[in-house]
Amino acid sequence: MVRLKMNLGKKDGVFPNDVVGAIAGETGIPSRAIGRIDIFDRYAFVDVDEQHSRTVIQGSDGKYKLRGKAVRLEVAV
Repeated sequence: MVRLKMNLGKKDGVFPNDVVGAIAGETGIPSRAIGRIDIFDRYAFVDVDEQHSRTVIQGSDGKYKLRGKAVRLEVAV
């Protein structure tokens, strides 16, 4: 699994089901490829199967939205 950081969090009204739906729906990866999700006030961490991580990052360059806001994901450091 690769840990990714999402630019949205609790203050944006984001819930784990929203994250799974947005990532799986927009990138076409299976929802089972998404692991642990930790949501904080202004950001969230999402674990994604390593084989799908590049697809998820490339698909999240603001092309799709979650709760009306552009989704951006990057590898967490």
